[in-house]
Amino acid sequence: MAGRTLVASCTRVSEDSGLRVLMVQDQTELSRMSGELDTVRTMAAGLRAQTHEHANRMHTVVSLLELERYPQARDFAASTLEGSVRLGETAREIEDPYVAALLAGKTATAHERGVELVVVTHGQVPPLAVDPSELVSVLGNLVDNAVDAVSGVDPTDRPGEEEPPTVEVELVPSRDGRLVHLTVADNGPGIRPDVRERLFDHGVTTKPATDAPRGVGLDVVRRAVEGWGTELTVSHEAGAVFSVDIPAQHPALDRKENR
Repeated sequence: MAGRTLVASCTRVSEDSGLRVLMVQDQTELSRMSGELDTVRTMAAGLRAQTHEHANRMHTVVSLLELERYPQARDFAASTLEGSVRLGETAREIEDPYVAALLAGKTATAHERGVELVVVTHGQVPPLAVDPSELVSVLGNLVDNAVDAVSGVDPTDRPGEEEPPTVEVELVPSRDGRLVHLTVADNGPGIRPDVRERLFDHGVTTKPATDAPRGVGLDVVRRAVEGWGTELTVSHEAGAVFSVDIPAQHPALDRKENR
């Protein structure tokens, strides 16, 4: 109601009484915090994945050296460094530290699940002028949903049968520097037609039922985006494509306005 999430319950006072107690609880903030907590958990999982992967690679290099397989150790270490350099070059294009850190963690988490996370930037991406917790929640939820959509899916169920499970995050600054257009796309099976119209409603989900609450993430994303004065859109190409414009900080414009 009016952008708030309300939960109403009605309970009879006693078995022989006609009186009832009606309770209405505002759970808007609880829903938002639930989405943020889920994002923090996935970021922690990403850091653990990075540590685990780095440890495995270092053990491999040390073992190759002990076996005196020096050429193989050199090539393996070089390939690891090359991957780190590619990620570092992409991160340098992203001035917002929260976005860069989150995508680095998500890349490691996706890799452990057999998903390739590709980050594409078009020019220098400026810092974003939104609350960091909302920013992390929006980007984290969209990436997590995309990774969930393609991981563990039968290859024949994906539109691009020959392509590996892939999620692409694209960041495009607007010409005036006031917005950054974010697109998160996957090559999964897409969104079922029966839930497309209700996709952003609280409690609606395409994931299997579990004991954990479902259908919270996109509702949290939608509320955050509405607070920014922009809009979250979804299209269906090779999988699902979510797009949103995020307000950005533009130092040159800000200095001009403050004169």
